[in-house]
Amino acid sequence: MPTTDPTETALRAACERLLLGEPTRSDGSLTVASLAVEAGVSRASAYRHPHVLAEFRNLVSNREDAAVASASLRQEVQALKTAERRLRQEHAREVRELRSSINVLAQQVQLLTLENQRLSRAADGSDRVARINRR
Repeated sequence: MPTTDPTETALRAACERLLLGEPTRSDGSLTVASLAVEAGVSRASAYRHPHVLAEFRNLVSNREDAAVASASLRQEVQALKTAERRLRQEHAREVRELRSSINVLAQQVQLLTLENQRLSRAADGSDRVARINRR
């Protein structure tokens, strides 16, 4: 027995509401039984429209695939955020160590400069070389 066109229209509208997460008559699950309840038709009537059910199942499958991909991307983003946080901490530690090294090296340069000045002044006073006459 062929079904009427209003049944197909009701099934398509119910499919759209279920996929949008806005059910009005059913529990909102993405099943053929829930689709039939949402459309206000019997399951037998819903099964008389296999092309609508095939479209519904395909859309549900695509939605689940997208959810899996989305979850995978969320995990990857979380891993990248964790790696970024670790790298920022390492960078901050290295910057602190380098600044400390710069301070130590600057102090050593200052000490060496003072020592060089002291030695230069001492050398100025003993810069007299005695000539030996050769006969």
